Amino acid sequence: MPENVSVETKKIQSVSRALAILEFLAAYRNGEKLTVISHELGLHKSTTHSLISTLESAGYVQQDQTTAKYSLGLKLFELGQVVHDNMDLRNIAMPFLEELAKEFSETVHLAVLSKGEVVYIDKVDTSHSIRIGSQIGGRNPAYCTGVGKVLLAGLEDKELAYTLKNMKLEKFTAHTIVEKDLLRKHLKKVRQDGYAIDQEEIEDGLCCIAAPIKNHSGQVIAGISISGPSSRMRTHIDGELKNNLIDKAIQISRRLGFSS
Repeated sequence: MPENVSVETKKIQSVSRALAILEFLAAYRNGEKLTVISHELGLHKSTTHSLISTLESAGYVQQDQTTAKYSLGLKLFELGQVVHDNMDLRNIAMPFLEELAKEFSETVHLAVLSKGEVVYIDKVDTSHSIRIGSQIGGRNPAYCTGVGKVLLAGLEDKELAYTLKNMKLEKFTAHTIVEKDLLRKHLKKVRQDGYAIDQEEIEDGLCCIAAPIKNHSGQVIAGISISGPSSRMRTHIDGELKNNLIDKAIQISRRLGFSS
């Protein structure tokens, strides 16, 4: 077996064992000692200690200094809270997404930001809407999508600067913004306006308008967008469609505890 394959196999095995430790500890709320964990999982004590030390340093496992028992750490609670929040967000947002899709007969997305990309966490199509090349769990660059731009505009200045610094701007169409200084100015306007428009920036013939969703502290945590063919969207994007979209985003935000 090639050396690189062997190393990769060991890495996968380590991840599998680490997950087994977490699942084991999940069944023992009061925690367990290293020797018990090692014995129950059939692992060498040294291997178990190495894995637990790594998990502990990252906050996934914690040790009681009195009993020497290990239990799940707060990092898992933080990750679980993110999943919970996203599920709660989807449940709250869905009726509003369906209303928008029904009213305008276009595709409606709910998305969040992850590492400079848009991640679609929900979507509503209608029989009249064109089939947008996106799926739940799919990703697109944030800088050239309407929902991505409202999410970028919602970042704190330092976080936005870091995100843009590590972002490669690829030109998808003649309308894609690929100059970072120009993008910064554009995002500043998006932040002031409270919405963003994608005028064929990621795909020719496709237009999109998006608005931000905020949590109880006023932080932009997601965005909703309406996408459709440019020929159809341009006729009402600056009127009723825009106003309704922004209103729905505000209503969702209020359900999440935001008060303007």
